[in-house]
Amino acid sequence: MAKKIFLESRSEPTLFTIFGISCHLKDFRLSFLLNKMLELEFTKMDDFKGYSFYFCRDEDHYNSFYLLGNRGPESILLPELKQTDFILLVEGPYKKAQKEQLLIKVREIQNVLTAFDVRFETIKNYETLLADLELHFMKILKEAKIKYSPLKK
Repeated sequence: MAKKIFLESRSEPTLFTIFGISCHLKDFRLSFLLNKMLELEFTKMDDFKGYSFYFCRDEDHYNSFYLLGNRGPESILLPELKQTDFILLVEGPYKKAQKEQLLIKVREIQNVLTAFDVRFETIKNYETLLADLELHFMKILKEAKIKYSPLKK
């Protein structure tokens, strides 16, 4: 009888880094303070499935930053991260030293309780989240008639 081998097809996306932030700040205040501390320029976008959504692009380091509220009016975006108020998703190359520096700066913000690196395997449907986020972002750009060009190296 032939043997069947099952391979795990789920793998961690190499171009994404995810951080959790717990704090007592409103989304607009946190984005303002992140802009100040990290020298970024977050812009408020249309809400993502009822959750606050901010975007920033760092052309110098080839990264895009997405700040998402984890708490909506009736539910939590990522139930695996119940204690997390915000999710910071970084698209593009992000080295270990950059991660540590970002976490140190975010933790220095007053009223931020903690910031931490999230491992993708702790999130059940991260593929769906990333796909939905990309579709939402493309819809926003289409409505604004802005052409999205991928980051160039």
